[in-house]
Amino acid sequence: MAEFRISSDDRQVDLRRLATALAESQGWAREDVSIWDNRQGEVIVTIDDALLRRPDADPLHRPRHTPHAVHEACELLRREDTSLRGVDFAYLKDESARFFSAGWTLADLQHALGHRPDGVAWERGPEYRGSGWLAHRLSAWKTPDGDIRPSQSQESAQLRVIGRAGLPMHIGLPQDTELSERPVASPAVARSAADDARRLIRQNTRTTTDTLAHRDRTSAHITRPDERPDHP
Repeated sequence: MAEFRISSDDRQVDLRRLATALAESQGWAREDVSIWDNRQGEVIVTIDDALLRRPDADPLHRPRHTPHAVHEACELLRREDTSLRGVDFAYLKDESARFFSAGWTLADLQHALGHRPDGVAWERGPEYRGSGWLAHRLSAWKTPDGDIRPSQSQESAQLRVIGRAGLPMHIGLPQDTELSERPVASPAVARSAADDARRLIRQNTRTTTDTLAHRDRTSAHITRPDERPDHP
């Protein structure tokens, strides 16, 4: 059990509200944290040790954006996939880094090296090894222009969002289908699907200082309807 105390000489400060805000800023649910007052005018916050021990991210499903993370992932790939033996490690890192930058996980890359986009397993054997075979397998997961296609987990997440939100009225249904028979998402399901979509976007988008600066510049130039100048 961990504990911290908050006190202030300013009686106008709401210490319990401050303690609640601090707990919520750490992602702790209010019911999982104990907040109470003592006789000295302090607010005491106690937190269970389990909340302080955040589980390590699954190495197969966490993002890989830094050079160290990519290097670590490629070492694991080469150790577990015999078809990568003999592949130049620098080449493996360069190719893998492109997919990781597109939001792929290590599990996605392992799946792509073992299966075609249609789910059929790649051929296995001594003759299916080396840099040429690696390039051939990964090229199947690229567009003709060389862009990275969605990974298995990305496609699954997208389909889950669509499925939970309900089909759009004009997709996959005959034109003469009655409106009452068309699937429509409930508000709760739609909100849940929107949450999934936001998590998917955050997972596959790297936030940099450049993007934050662009966001600030853009927001500074947004003109809302009630702020538009009157024209004569």
